[in-house]
Amino acid sequence: MTYWWYRFIDQPCLQDADLSESEKNRLQTIVKKLHTHWTMDKEYLPPPEMGTPAALDASLIVTPPKGLEVGYVPVATRQSHL
Repeated sequence: MTYWWYRFIDQPCLQDADLSESEKNRLQTIVKKLHTHWTMDKEYLPPPEMGTPAALDASLIVTPPKGLEVGYVPVATRQSHL
């Protein structure tokens, strides 16, 4: 997979969201707070009381480049066979 890193509010899927600059700034601030305080080592929702939780393939977890850890998201732009 090839990923490009975008500032959350600049990712392609939000470009037609018709958000004002004020709304974009507020949303980006919220995402930065989430990235800063919601670390992967904590639980944020109670476990389900029924059913089986979905499994997440660990290879889908990507590490952001230095400087893009907070406020940025990966967007897959290409996949190919090695």
